[in-house]
Amino acid sequence: MNSDSYDILRRAVVEALGARPTSERRRQIAAELRALAEQQERMAERAETRHTSDTTGRRTERTAGMYIRIRHEADPRTGMRRIRLLFGKQIWFDLGSPERIVIQRVGSEIWIVESKGESGLRVETGVGLPGCIVPDGTPLDRLAPGRYAAALRAGALVIGASEAER
Repeated sequence: MNSDSYDILRRAVVEALGARPTSERRRQIAAELRALAEQQERMAERAETRHTSDTTGRRTERTAGMYIRIRHEADPRTGMRRIRLLFGKQIWFDLGSPERIVIQRVGSEIWIVESKGESGLRVETGVGLPGCIVPDGTPLDRLAPGRYAAALRAGALVIGASEAER
């Protein structure tokens, strides 16, 4: 660590400790610093692994927003569990910003395609990420909550491995 970084961090720690720090306060600050250090390590690892190899062996940069997020939540009326599917902005735009989608299993993959007409699931775009409520019985039932890499292939959004598994 260069001396400038060390001095900046030391001043911040001294300020956070206060005039007469107790041993408990020192332990608390140490734990928070460890958590921040681990967070920085994870962020650095993610930045390094964003480079993936394509079929020619060239390294390509993964574009931000190329993911979906699956979240379990309680239905406000019934209290039953339901699945909310959220799209990263970039993947949703690349899919064509559809108003309705269809989720289907193709072999071992899960594909999401634009729905024509009034069939399929309606995508809400009002606030936050575009998303929809997914009923039981879809291929998404088998996926745990979390963030999953997604890519476009043959006009369909193909769901990949969970970001947590990478």
